Amino acid sequence: MKPMYLAGVDEAGRGPVLGPLVVAGVVLHQDDLPQLVENGLADSKLVPKEKRERLYQTILAKAIDYKVIIIEASDIDSQRAQAINLNKIEMNSFVEILLLMKKWSKAFVDACDRNANRFQLTLQNRVSTNIVAEHFADQTYPIVSAASIIAKVVRDREIEKYHNEYGVDFGSGYPHDSKTNQFLNDYISKYGKLPLVARKSWETSRRVVEIYEQRNLDEFFSNAE
Repeated sequence: MKPMYLAGVDEAGRGPVLGPLVVAGVVLHQDDLPQLVENGLADSKLVPKEKRERLYQTILAKAIDYKVIIIEASDIDSQRAQAINLNKIEMNSFVEILLLMKKWSKAFVDACDRNANRFQLTLQNRVSTNIVAEHFADQTYPIVSAASIIAKVVRDREIEKYHNEYGVDFGSGYPHDSKTNQFLNDYISKYGKLPLVARKSWETSRRVVEIYEQRNLDEFFSNAE
């Protein structure tokens, strides 16, 4: 009987104001998935960091193929300036990964569009009819969980690189993270601009810039009196 190779695609870093969006795809033999689940494979958000790292190594060792696309903050801003929204950015990356990966006969992806059926039809039209796209697929299908582990580990490593580059632990990069907000405010106060790692088209970035500019304006008028 012909072996059944499944593909999964997921992303990490859709919402952060700092750092890249990472899209990952992986192809595994379906018979390898139950053992991975026994070893703790689940949606990356539900797996502790150390276990994610171990699973990452195991998944790559078993993978028939895998691909990772890292979309930096500046590229996200550039595409959004051309009216390419985040859903389209993700869609294009999903398509690229599915076309690049070899041997898979059926693919499962985590739908980023509010309308999962629309997302699925678009992928089917652009890649293959053997694609299932669902919300929370990373919690439903182990093959998507595997892709989510790869995406999360790669993004975490990219964030750690930026921590070292800037010499500051700015946290996760998400807008709700106090370390992230403190870093943005400290950086713009010191340099008068946002760091390259920031997504400047994000509302959080715009708010930091507005506060900085208003503060400078207040200081200007205060000194003029």
